[in-house]
Amino acid sequence: MKVTTAKLPKSLVSLQIEIDRDQFERGLDQAARRLSQKFPIHGFRPGKAPRFIIERTFGRAALIEEATEDLINNAYKKAIQQEQIEVVGPPTLERIDSLEPFIFTVNVPVPPTVELPDYRGIRAPFQVAPVTDEMVELELEQLREKHITLQELDEPRPAQQGDRVQVRLITRVENEEDTTAETAETETAQDEAATKPDGDDETESEGSEEYLDLEPNRLVDELYEGLIGMKVGDKKEIVAIMPADHAEESIRGKRVTFKVEVLGIQKRIVPAWEELPTLENFAGTLEELKAKVRADLEEAERRRAEQALLNSYLEQLIEQTSFDIPDVMIRELAHSMLHDQEQQFARYGITLEQVLQYRGLTHDQAVEELLPEAEKQTKVTLALSEVIKREGLAVLDEEIEAEIEQILTGYEEERRPQLREMLQTQLRSSVANVVLDKKLRARLAEIARGELDDAPSTAPITTESTPADEPSSRSSDDA
Repeated sequence: MKVTTAKLPKSLVSLQIEIDRDQFERGLDQAARRLSQKFPIHGFRPGKAPRFIIERTFGRAALIEEATEDLINNAYKKAIQQEQIEVVGPPTLERIDSLEPFIFTVNVPVPPTVELPDYRGIRAPFQVAPVTDEMVELELEQLREKHITLQELDEPRPAQQGDRVQVRLITRVENEEDTTAETAETETAQDEAATKPDGDDETESEGSEEYLDLEPNRLVDELYEGLIGMKVGDKKEIVAIMPADHAEESIRGKRVTFKVEVLGIQKRIVPAWEELPTLENFAGTLEELKAKVRADLEEAERRRAEQALLNSYLEQLIEQTSFDIPDVMIRELAHSMLHDQEQQFARYGITLEQVLQYRGLTHDQAVEELLPEAEKQTKVTLALSEVIKREGLAVLDEEIEAEIEQILTGYEEERRPQLREMLQTQLRSSVANVVLDKKLRARLAEIARGELDDAPSTAPITTESTPADEPSSRSSDDA
């Protein structure tokens, strides 16, 4: 059998295969037996008519047509073995070049090719935002908010600072029709005053019911001041000018009219600051809790800065890397992503078919929508796999055991033996991936900050990759 190979774009290999004459004739013999079984020949039992009778009865062209599929499948399998080609997906029959001799051409997807840039020369900023006293106070205030209790009023009275009021609220933005508002809270402990200029279809008589806390700086000033002194059943129109730094850019600086009806008033019982450590099950003083809050915020800021650094590094790495990826690999990932979503829908008793029907999509169209993200994820996986190889990152048994012990600290003592057994056996590879991911992130951070100058090795950078052991780092949005 003669095989001619040619490299094509997108990690495809073209195979032109010419079947040996003997192999071709054996294929026709088998096709003749199948035809004699399908169609009775007078004077012969099914499958027993000789080939020359079959060929004379149906014609040589029909015999070759019957043999074609098996000839191609068998020859393709032998050609892959003969040429030692690693395939990553099903072949595509391009054409049948000739019937006698029998020559056909198939395109075969092979492992992708990845050509890394000078990845150790890529830099990214590492900027940790300072934690201010205001940030600490806001975090403490939010902790205290969790422990606020509500108390019905002993006697009816007007709303005052510190109360929680239930209102029916409608907003009207200048030059916009009336719409309901979700809430009118500010950028401090709650969101800023929010409106829906293009909102829902609720009528003015219905409005939307909201709960607002009467504290300075939690509502736009005019709304806060207008609510103070209102009683249950009172109605009022309150006009406000939205702040220039409002969270909703479309209404910054605009005139907004709030139509308010007070439905209920409750007193908010706020715990004393000295009670907060006990309420938070914290063994220490308020000052020590404040120090812990500051340390936690600083750690969170450091993690955010590291994530921003890794995102920036990954974006540059992917942009500068050359990829040659077979379409089938990207499509298979998109298909897998869609069926991951199917499992998420199933938790809520919704089938994928229902979701697709609601969106007016076929299964194939839904896969098509996911192709860009699948391509991005594939590129990230392949590039990081190459970095791991170049950096020689590996996971040692003692590192896996240390990670298992770290994981177990988050569980109760009585559950640990069973969990340890699972982590050391069927989940061991998952733990190893966690360790590898941590190593990779640490190494990338060192590279991005310019802390590694020496070349990792002299091995060539361009390689063919298969995502067998994918690192868990994702695209710049997920890393």
